[in-house]
Amino acid sequence: MNIFRKAYSVAGAVLMLQFLLQLYLIAAAIFTIVNANDNAKDVYSAFKNADTFAAAHRSNGDLMALTILLMVGCSFGARYPWRTTIMTAVLFLLLVVQSILAYTGIPVLSGLHGVNAIVMIGLGGYLTGNNWAFRPQTE
Repeated sequence: MNIFRKAYSVAGAVLMLQFLLQLYLIAAAIFTIVNANDNAKDVYSAFKNADTFAAAHRSNGDLMALTILLMVGCSFGARYPWRTTIMTAVLFLLLVVQSILAYTGIPVLSGLHGVNAIVMIGLGGYLTGNNWAFRPQTE
């Protein structure tokens, strides 16, 4: 078994955990704000607390870029079909788009950040599942 195939699978599994963490962190940030009492002091405190979750969300996004780049490299090393390598590179491109969407300053456009996230989760799951290297070998 090619070590790059196993590394691709492990990186894919890590990526799926990172996606899960992203969803948790942004939900924690939102609910920290939404559940604040309706007064200036509590709302201000809630935003400060939510910023911790939002910063972790951003940092995890940066780490996801490294994970996806590792998957692209492993895809070459594993000699996967071009289709797999290209779709893995598209996943990285979607992450770049994700970063741009987060900072457009236009709410209607930035709202696509969530839609793009769903597409990324689907593509990441598809690539990880279809290329899982730890299945029992059939002979």
